[in-house]
Amino acid sequence: MNDTASPPTPRKGLTALLDPLGGRTTTVLALLALCLVSLQWLDARSTLTQIRLDLSRRLGEADAIVKQNQNLAQQTTEKLRELEPRLSTLEARVADSQNQQVALDALYQELSRNRDDWILAEVEQLVVIANQQLELTGNVQSALSALQAADLRLQKINKPLLMHLRQVLNQDIDRLRALPYVDTTGISIRLDAVANSVNSLPLASDTRPQKTGEDAVPGVQPPLMQRIAHDLAMELGKAVQIRRMDTPELPLLTPDQAFFLRENLKLRLMSARLGALSRNQTSYKSDLIASTAWLNRYFDRTDKSVQTALATLSQLTNITVNASLPDASATLNAVRLARAPHGTNR
Repeated sequence: MNDTASPPTPRKGLTALLDPLGGRTTTVLALLALCLVSLQWLDARSTLTQIRLDLSRRLGEADAIVKQNQNLAQQTTEKLRELEPRLSTLEARVADSQNQQVALDALYQELSRNRDDWILAEVEQLVVIANQQLELTGNVQSALSALQAADLRLQKINKPLLMHLRQVLNQDIDRLRALPYVDTTGISIRLDAVANSVNSLPLASDTRPQKTGEDAVPGVQPPLMQRIAHDLAMELGKAVQIRRMDTPELPLLTPDQAFFLRENLKLRLMSARLGALSRNQTSYKSDLIASTAWLNRYFDRTDKSVQTALATLSQLTNITVNASLPDASATLNAVRLARAPHGTNR
């Protein structure tokens, strides 16, 4: 076993040759590694230092910002504390204003409803007046004026629910405008003029014979016997008068009869005037015919004033005063319906 020797290894000689260099190389490599680590440590330390400085700077800036924000927050808090009483006061005033606004709205609504009620009451009264004018006197112009005034009142209430009322009202206005015009005022004035002249109209029984030409010559003194004969004839003439009568049945009226004749004639003319105002053609014409007959029978037709009165009555007799007048009952019903509860959505 001992005689057998292992073959020689060729590396032993190489290792022995390289050993002195290997130690140096390891040392150099170690030094290089140490230098490299030192450099890295120095670089890391420098970087860390820079990071610390930067962080310190940023922390300082952050602290300054925090302090500034704290100051601002403190100032804001103080201002909020100062504003809290004012805010409470403003909230109280706003609440009062809202309550006042609600109260004012309610008051306005109430006033608006009352105003509409007042206007509708005025419209109803005007329509009643127009209806009375048409039914009692037949005065178309007065009725038309009343309805137009009612329409002006309704223009102040701008509500769609009153549209039907205004339509009915305007239909009545159009019907009254379409009626033929009758000058009842002119007729009344002319009849009043005739009635005022009745007291001065001479009666046929009061006529006197005209004076002769001999009686009308002044400044001539007839002879004595002629004057005596003239005086005697005048005295006899007072006792017995002979006169020409155009109508043999001429009535002789006493003063009382003449007075009542004139008063009755005035009443006839007044009745004719009322007939014209009420559009009653029958009454109007019968009164004028009767008045004309009385003038022809009892008054002196040769007198100019009697002739003027007869001509006036003749002209008035030919005037037609009657017309089919509408009534405003439909408009009156519409107004009352509008005034009913909930009629105008009040």
